Parts: sequence; structure tokens; C-alpha cells
Amino acid sequence: MKTLLIFPAQWYPTQPYLSTPYLTAYLRAKGWDVEQRDFNIASYDHFLSAPLLQNAEKLMAQRLQSLKNQNSLSMKEKSHLDVLATGLKFSQTIIGGVEEAKQVMRTPERFFDFPSYQQADMLIKSALKLVSDAHAPAVFSLSTFESGIGAEESTHRAHEASRDAATNPFIHLYDNVLIPGENWLDYDVVGISIVGISQIIPGLTLARQLKEKFPHLHITLGGPIFSVNAGQLIGHPEFFDDFCHSIVTFEGEEPLHRLLTALKAGDALSTVPNLIHLDGREVVNNKERVELRFEEVPNPTFDGLPMQNYLSPYPIIPVLQSRGCYWGKCTFCTHSFVYGHRYGKQKTQAMVDGLQALMEKYNTKYFTFSDEAVSPHALNDMSELMIERGVETRSLALLKFEKVMDEKLFAKMKKAGFVFLMFGLESANDRVLALIDKGTTKAVERDVLMKSHKAGIWNHSFLFFGFPTETRPEAEETIDFLRDNLESIHSFGPGVFLLNRDSSCYQYPEKFSIERIIEDPDRNIAMNLDFVAKEGMSREEAGEMNDECIKMAEELFPSLKVWGTLPREHFLLYLDKFGKEALDGKQPPAEEEEKVLCRA
Repeated sequence: MKTLLIFPAQWYPTQPYLSTPYLTAYLRAKGWDVEQRDFNIASYDHFLSAPLLQNAEKLMAQRLQSLKNQNSLSMKEKSHLDVLATGLKFSQTIIGGVEEAKQVMRTPERFFDFPSYQQADMLIKSALKLVSDAHAPAVFSLSTFESGIGAEESTHRAHEASRDAATNPFIHLYDNVLIPGENWLDYDVVGISIVGISQIIPGLTLARQLKEKFPHLHITLGGPIFSVNAGQLIGHPEFFDDFCHSIVTFEGEEPLHRLLTALKAGDALSTVPNLIHLDGREVVNNKERVELRFEEVPNPTFDGLPMQNYLSPYPIIPVLQSRGCYWGKCTFCTHSFVYGHRYGKQKTQAMVDGLQALMEKYNTKYFTFSDEAVSPHALNDMSELMIERGVETRSLALLKFEKVMDEKLFAKMKKAGFVFLMFGLESANDRVLALIDKGTTKAVERDVLMKSHKAGIWNHSFLFFGFPTETRPEAEETIDFLRDNLESIHSFGPGVFLLNRDSSCYQYPEKFSIERIIEDPDRNIAMNLDFVAKEGMSREEAGEMNDECIKMAEELFPSLKVWGTLPREHFLLYLDKFGKEALDGKQPPAEEEEKVLCRA
């Protein structure tokens, strides 16, 4: 039984994702013959190349001519005609420069020249816009793919989108490049890990093509998308007809091992825990569920992944100190549901040993802690051991605001190489924070941000507007908090509240004055649902507050030109290169100059 695990497009192209490295390591430890591929970075590499961009250019020209041949055009068609004409005007410049743009991202000297970086970033985004315009109404950009018809939210429309070459650029890519590049007859099982909404159509398109072209393969899908929407697939056998033979839900290591065991022995799929499959024409979600302690999961392996191909000048390695969330109470979040309300963490020595091994193997010091939140206790113990051993990393981590985070902790963390911390602020209003069950207060948020600032660590805060019952004055309090603490707040990312399926807000709507949740059968695999609340701001008002927050950032945060451009992994590298003070608007990393070839 030989297995191939695939991470599909569309995700961030700056570093590997952890799903297949963990699964590969576990299955190999169980004695299985397993390989892994990152089709995400492979997709970017090919879309950002002359052959595929020339194909997009050809499709754009055909669409443009077709519109010109029509006797009359709607306003939407006229707009699209203008977009196509503008894109074709610059297409040759974009195609001619795209390889160089990729090299800028992969070459330290050019990467750290910010004007060169900006030019390369703009050209890459312009190249992807050519692909997007060639396949409208689909929208294709860095880390994003939207079908334009809501296919990522509907099993019915997903069937259509996975076959529509006019709007789905991945069909051409798979048919002509990625599928011919593998010897599929060598494999018995293919697992596809779909972790984000942007991956649904690219991932399902790949699954459908493999299922049709290679009927000997057992295609299994996995990822949080299916864990959250497991119940929505009941009654949809056509989904399995088109895309897969089985779906692994929740944590996949042991269930995937058991699936391979069942397939090899010829046992019924009903014996496999965490599995959704067809029994005749009935979709069955097996009742047995199994989860491992995190200590039982071996360290991830990145063998087989093209570490040199990611759009970064140095390898940036994702790691986990824990699985699940030590807090696990935030009422808007589904992470506790996805992890089965389990929390496990690595022992400090094993964690630091793993970091050192990865540093040596990949000749890098850059790490992103991808935990839902690393606990203060774990951060303290890791930092102390790293300092004791002289381990020199540069890392970012996601944290929760905690009262126990004091000056000593941040000083240790800075010395251990934690130079970039990302916090879930959400709100700066105590009533809203209590309703979210963040376990913190506005005063604690202010105190922690100040202490991280004084330690020389860059802090970034996530926040949103429109949590059920939040009023406009309460939202304004959050904006005022950002404005009043300019000295200690370095960057932030605002957004609008989304109601996630299987969050506490979804399960107990009355607690949050949610009058009605709109369950649209044509959006049966949507991750976010529309709702009607009795109190608080409307969705439109929340959007207005978000816009106000962005406008404030543009006016008061000169460093926005840097952190608003760089993805978090690249910003980590810039922090290490130039330091916090240089990126905080005081000393720009390079002279500003306009070198943009075109604007999309």
C-alpha cells in the first residue's frame, strides 16, 4: 500500500503547511510507504510562469473579442471588457518580468530592498490578476480562490465548478502540468488535505480528476472544512461519486493509519474511526472517534517538499508547541470543536530538540509557531531552555492576552528569539470581551502590549467589529484604544465578525441575541453563516466601523506601508534584518521610490 499525501492550492506560498508533514511522519512511523507533495507552491510556480500566463493572455483575448462582437453589452459586460483591455495592454510586460519577480522573493539581497520587493510583489499580484481576468467571475489572488458563483459553499455548485474550464484555471494546470508530472500507477491511496475555503475548489478539482483518470486509487479527503461540515454531507452520495471514496474528519493521523490497514486487509470502511464514506447509496459517518495525545505524534517531516521553491529567501519552518487551544472558550471560535476540546503540548526539551534539529537540517533560524495560542507557561519554559542552550532562532507566535505576562517573560522571549507576537485582541470593550469569553480585559490588553513593546518585540493585534450585540460606541472604543496607544501598538488587522458553524454563537444563539441563523440549503458547506440579531450593529454598520479603523491606520501608522504589504512570514524576516524600530516608521529599510511596472 503506497500512499501520496497532497496539500493543494490555494494557500500562502511563503512556507510549507503542517498537515501533510505530520501525517507523513506518523504513517512512516507505523511502517507505511508514504510520500508527500505540495501542489500549492507547485501551482504558484506554474501560474507565475510564461507558459501559463500566455495561456491566460490567449483566453483574455478570446473573451475580449467575443464581447466586441456582441451588438450590445450590459454594464457588467462593459466593465469586464475594459478590464480585459487594460490587462492585455500590460500582459507582455507582466509575462516578461514574472520569473524575475519570483527570484526577488527568493534572493536575500533583492528581497530586503523594499522598493524591489514592492515591485516584485505588485508584478506577482498583476500576474495572478491576468489568470483571474481570464477565468472571470472567478477571483484568483495570493492565497485566495473564489469561484465567483459561491461554489466553495455548495456541494451542488462545486460539482459544476470542478468541470468548468472557462472559470476554473486549475483544470488546465492539472491536466497539462501537475497530473502528468506524477506516476499515479505507483500509488494505491491519495490523501488530499483541504484546510481553507480557498482550497475547496482547487482541492476538489484535483480529487475529481484523479478519481476519473485513475480508478484504482482510493481518494480520501481531510481537513477542518470537512470536520465542521460533516453533517452537511449526509444525504449527498453524489459528492462521493464525483470527488472521493472517503473523508477523514478531525485529527487524521490514527484514522488514516486505520484506513490504510482496512484497505490492505479488505475490511469494511465501517471499521475505520473518524471516517465518512458511502455504504451503498447512503452516506455514513462512522460513530467511533479516535484522537491521539499530542505527545504520541512524531515530529513532522518536510522530506519531499521543495523547501527552495517557496517565495522566501530563507526557509521558514512552521512548528507546533501544542495542538488544540489551552483556553478553548472563545465563543466565536470553532477550533475547540475541530480538536475535540482536547489540548496537548510538547515537552519543553523535546520542543527545543526539534527546533535545533530543523535548524541544522534546513540551515535556518526562522520559525512560525502555528499553535492556536502558545501558553505563557510554555513560552517561559521554552525561552529559558533556548537561552541556556544558546539556540538562536527568530520566531513568531500567536498568543492570548494574559495578566501573568510580565516584563521578565517578555525579556526572556526576546532573548530566545521571539521577535514577532500576534494577539487576539478582538475588542477593547470589557462587555464585549466578557461575551466573547476572552478571559481578559481592556486593562490587561493595554498592559501586555506595553510590556511587549518595552521588551523590543513587535506586537500585532487581530480584531473584528460586529460581534452580536456590539454597539457603535463599543466599536468606537476599540478604535480609540488603538489610537490612544500608538506608542505600544505596532500593527493590527481589523475585520468584520463572521458566524462560524459549530461555534458557541452558533450552538447557543439566544445567549447572543441572535434571532435567526439563515441555513441556506444551497450553501450547505458554507463555513460562515448569515444571521439576524435583535441587538447591536447591523452588518453594514460593522463594515463601516472596519473602514473607519483602516482609515485611522492609514493616517496614524506610517509603518503601514511596510506591514500592510508584507505577509507575516516575510515581515518576520524584515524584523530580523532591520529591527523593530526601523520598521516602526522611524527608519525605513530602504529609500522609497516608485518602481511599479503596472497597477492591476
